[in-house]
Amino acid sequence: MRKSVFVHLPKTAGTSFHTALRQTLGVEAVSPSFIATNLSQADAERLDRYTVISGHISMADVQRYFSDRTILTILRDPIDRCLSWYYFARKGSTRAFASDFVEAKRRSIEDFFALDYKITYRNIFNRQVRQLGDHVLNVEADLEQATENAKDVLRSAVWVGRQENLAADIARLGQRLPELAGLTLPTVNATGDRRAQDDLAPALIDRIRALNEYDLELYSFATRDVCAPA
Repeated sequence: MRKSVFVHLPKTAGTSFHTALRQTLGVEAVSPSFIATNLSQADAERLDRYTVISGHISMADVQRYFSDRTILTILRDPIDRCLSWYYFARKGSTRAFASDFVEAKRRSIEDFFALDYKITYRNIFNRQVRQLGDHVLNVEADLEQATENAKDVLRSAVWVGRQENLAADIARLGQRLPELAGLTLPTVNATGDRRAQDDLAPALIDRIRALNEYDLELYSFATRDVCAPA
C-alpha cells in the first residue's frame, strides 16, 4: 500500500471507511482519526509513521507536510450532508465543542439554518471546498480559489468516492488500489432518525443551498468529471 492520506469530510461515511481501512490494513498502518485542527510539525512527524493518515485533515496541511502522498476522499451531496450533520450534532452522545454543535442541540432545524453563517461556519458553510481547497479553520479563505484548488485535488486523487454511490465507487477503489479490493464498510457513526428531505420546507432547502454554492459546484464537478465510469 502506497503512502496515502484519507481526507475525511464530515458525514460522508468517513468513519465507516476509516474503520474498514484499519480492519483491512491493520491499526499499525492507519492513523487514529482526529478532528479538524492546524497541524504542527510535531503532529506531522507523529502521523508520518503511518502508511495511511486518516482524519479531518485539511489539504493545506497535507500540502505542507505530506505532499508526496496520494489522496483518497469521499464527498456527499452538500444539502444532504448538512442535514445529516445537523441530526448527528443533536445526538445525546455527540460532544458540543464548537458553536455550531451548541446551537444545533438547542434549536429547531429551521432556526438552526437561519442563523448567521458565521455561527454555523465550521461544518455547514461550504465545508467540502474549504477542507479540500484550503484549510477548514481559515475563515478568510478565498472560496473561488479554494474551489479551483479542490477540483485540482480531486483530479489528482488516487480515489474519490461519493456517499450516495459508495458501493460502485468502492469497486473502483479496488481497481486503483488492489490492497483494498473487496473492502467492506461497517455501519459506524450513523446519524439515525431524521426527517426526509422531501418533508422539509423549500425555503429551508434553499437556505442550505445558498450556504453551499461552492460545495454544490464541486460535487457536480466530481460526479461529472472525476467519478464518472470510464
